[in-house]
Order: sequence, then structure tokens, then C-alpha cells
Amino acid sequence: MGPHRVNIINTLNLIASLGDQLDYQRVAPVNVANELVNQWFDDFYHPSDVKFKSEFSTEELACLSEFNAYYEAHLPALPDNLEEMHTSVAWKEVVARAHDILISLGWLGLTAQYEKNE
Repeated sequence: MGPHRVNIINTLNLIASLGDQLDYQRVAPVNVANELVNQWFDDFYHPSDVKFKSEFSTEELACLSEFNAYYEAHLPALPDNLEEMHTSVAWKEVVARAHDILISLGWLGLTAQYEKNE
């Protein structure tokens, strides 16, 4: 599986799981609330990149674009710490939308892994 696909699938699964977010916060020396935003918008979702687009079907790209727009619209209402984020209606809506996208694409619970060069 290519790197863009791995990163998007794993990030969407993280966004869709409050429990995984809490686990991440326990082990990572970062602000996970900020990290969830940065991973999606800065690090991994690059729809204009040719290599990014080549790793997804047209249907997948449309779903990812829909999720991106939804997430972006909710950004102004999101707290900047995980505890507050988990009580935020806006975040719960983003989590639910990520969950729905994962189900529709068959990615829910999938742990994507990079291809091994042998």
C-alpha cells in the first residue's frame, strides 16, 4: 500500500475513534487535539498532488474531499485540547463523519501498512 493511502486510512481511523485518541494522548508527547488537525490538513491530505491522487479511486477521492470540507467547516468550533475536544459537539460530528466514510469505503478498523521493499 502506498504512503498516501496508508496515512489517510490510519488518520481517518484515528479521527473516528475517541478511545484511540486517548491512547495516543497517553503515549505521545504532543497535543493530540492539534495533531489530529495537523495530520489531516498539513501532513497527509494533498488532493492536488498527482502521487496522492494515483493511490485512490475516483469514488475514494470524492469521499475524502467531502470529509475534508466537513472537517474544515468544523475547525473554528474545535477546542485545542483533547479533553475539551471529546466533549465538543463539533468534534463528535467530525468523528461520526469519519466513521461513516470509513464504513462506506470499507476501511473501518483497517490498519494500513507501508509496502515492504524486499
